[in-house]
Amino acid sequence: MVDVPTNRRDEVGDLFHALADMRDGLQHLVGDIRVSADSIQLASTEVASGNADLSQRTELPASNLQQTSSALEELTGAVKQSAESAHEANQLAISASTAAQCGSQVVEQVVSNMSEIAASSLKISDIIGVIDGIAFQTTCWR
Repeated sequence: MVDVPTNRRDEVGDLFHALADMRDGLQHLVGDIRVSADSIQLASTEVASGNADLSQRTELPASNLQQTSSALEELTGAVKQSAESAHEANQLAISASTAAQCGSQVVEQVVSNMSEIAASSLKISDIIGVIDGIAFQTTCWR
């Protein structure tokens, strides 16, 4: 900093006095700018720190969200597979029901046939009895 002589009382002294005032104003201005720059630097540092903290805090929820999304995809796949299995089981149940109905009809037919066989067997037994009776009578008459 250069001292400007302000003891003169003429126009050059007024100029020197104005230069001294300008120098003092510039000193205050530079000082204020320095304080403002320091404040801006401190605020920038705090903002950067806050951003880093926020970034760190959002990483965990983002990771959790990704895991949840993955789990939901797996669950969706399992539900789809369960639905397909249920559909297949339903088809098998329908087939089994149809087979059981057919089996029931076959059993009814078998029972009916067995009843007819039993009735025919009784008739054959009666006929054999008649034949035996005739044969017994024929052997007795000779």
